[in-house]
Amino acid sequence: MQYFAAETFDALDAFRGLLLSHSRFEIILQGLCEQAVAAIPGADMAGVTLLHHDAANPETAARSDSRVSDIDADQYRVNEGPCLEAARTGRIVCVHVEDAAARWPLFAAAASEAGVRSFLSAPLDVDSEHAGSLNIYSFGDHGFSDIDEVLVTVLVTAVEVAVWESRHTADAREESGNLRRAMETRACIEQAKGIVMAVRGITADAAFAALVEQSQRENVRVSVLAERTVTSVVAVPL
Repeated sequence: MQYFAAETFDALDAFRGLLLSHSRFEIILQGLCEQAVAAIPGADMAGVTLLHHDAANPETAARSDSRVSDIDADQYRVNEGPCLEAARTGRIVCVHVEDAAARWPLFAAAASEAGVRSFLSAPLDVDSEHAGSLNIYSFGDHGFSDIDEVLVTVLVTAVEVAVWESRHTADAREESGNLRRAMETRACIEQAKGIVMAVRGITADAAFAALVEQSQRENVRVSVLAERTVTSVVAVPL
């Protein structure tokens, strides 16, 4: 099979641009399918299968061609085929139609009727709740090569890294927001303690105990009571 380096590199570069400009998972998966077809010679269609660990039914989360849904549905129906094997075993599956007939006779018969002759599926590690695979289909009898396996590995690895970075960035932002809110709450409570100390002429510990006692009596959080105390003082005109 002839490889056109420029076309392959253009597809990989386009996918890199997509990963840098989008964080929505569904957009990334759709781009993965489209650029996989563009990058791999002989690839006619591509799709992404996701398996929920707590659910029985796999799903096609993205596709480059509407026919992918029908081919995937045949695999899901008979519970066999390259996309399911790659997702479940975590290994690349590369076969042509003759091998497919021996390994998955029920699926291979349906795929052959659809004109698909070569299959390449690579595991996609999404998160702890899902298993997945990128699935490449070809109408040609050529099969896929070792180079094709390297290309799909590059593509799925790029997605895995992008998803990991996106989720960890979101976690970091959430943690930062929680820390900021905690600091603001603590500052407000300290201000309220100071007000109670000044008004009642008591120690810091006694002031905090008084806030806790009142919060329990009124069935509100100490932070809410503290904010209310500070606001009431600030609202008093000079």
